Amino acid sequence: MGSSLFAGVSGLNASSKQMDVIGNNIANVNTVGYKSSKTYFGDILSQSMAGGGSQIGRGVSVNDVSTQFSLGSFETTANATDLAIEGDGFFMVSDSDGGNYYTRAGAFNIDSTGYLVDVNGYKVQGYNLSGSDPNTITDISLQNVQSAPEATSMVSFGLNLDAEALVDSTFNAAQTVYDSMGAAHTLETTFTKTALGWDFQTSLDGDETIIAQSVGSVTFDSDGVLATPADADVTLTFAAPLDSGATIGDELGVVTWDLTSDSAEAVTGYASTSAVTSLTSDGFSSGILQDLSVMQDGILSGFFTNGQTADVGQIVLANFANSGGLKRSGNSLFAETNASGSAIQNKPGAAGMGTINSNSLEMSNTDIATEFVNMITAQRAYQANAKVITTTDSMMSELMNIKR
Repeated sequence: MGSSLFAGVSGLNASSKQMDVIGNNIANVNTVGYKSSKTYFGDILSQSMAGGGSQIGRGVSVNDVSTQFSLGSFETTANATDLAIEGDGFFMVSDSDGGNYYTRAGAFNIDSTGYLVDVNGYKVQGYNLSGSDPNTITDISLQNVQSAPEATSMVSFGLNLDAEALVDSTFNAAQTVYDSMGAAHTLETTFTKTALGWDFQTSLDGDETIIAQSVGSVTFDSDGVLATPADADVTLTFAAPLDSGATIGDELGVVTWDLTSDSAEAVTGYASTSAVTSLTSDGFSSGILQDLSVMQDGILSGFFTNGQTADVGQIVLANFANSGGLKRSGNSLFAETNASGSAIQNKPGAAGMGTINSNSLEMSNTDIATEFVNMITAQRAYQANAKVITTTDSMMSELMNIKR
């Protein structure tokens, strides 16, 4: 009879531990990236009756409290660096001492030193694609990320030159071009009407001597379509570097006026007012990082003040042979253990890894309805075990009263 007392006590202890787990799950219902826990019970080794034919149980114990890694619901946010993993995997973060942790909580931001960090200040791990070693997994840093300038090597004018203009009348078309240091210059082309068509003279910032080869002519057929130059682009050759030492054009100092490619702007000679309809060029100034977006494969794409975009980093995910063996470290972080196995690192979307959803956060996977049902069963189990103890106590009292 005495064993029933201890069996009842073991039931009370097990139910109270289950309530601890349930209470923690409910408390973290709004915790980003939280993974709920589940309590597993096991009976305590039974004792054999006299004769060895029967066994009587000795109560219950908590065998395991396991983490449930089911996917939580996603919340949409306005922050591009709020990330959620759709599928398997964990974000990798590193503390100031180099300790590595794993998390599903993707509430990231860029700190004052340019690092991508989580809410604990731990640095997110991945590739720095604009750095000196883009193939090594390290702290993702956007510090000093810039868009390098590119010298203009191609221009194209969309314009009409009035077929009815008087001989010797002029028309100017100007556009901005950039040198190798990113400085802006004005490339101006002056068209002069002739009896056959239009002659042109090109200058840079008003100086015609900078461009060694800068003159030519264009003619049109009876329909106002460009006749010459036919099937050839116009080349503007820069004789020497600018005063700053910068250069304009390709490696030979040539800027090409595109007239023949499929993307070339149309030059016409219709009987209407001379006008510029469009201007294009391929150069740009330097730029600083203005905005950031994150692709499904973890690529961090930067938008710069010069209008350019470039891949500046990539997040790397980790997974484990036994995720249930990870150790909880608080703040929605997990640590690697012998039971979990070593981290398997891959790019998002590769080798079974999940993909990245930007402007999203994975919420807690705690199911309130399930937890309430578990709470009811734990409460009833606790009451029943308490009843076993009080009933056994009454039986023992009756036994003690026999001597009377």
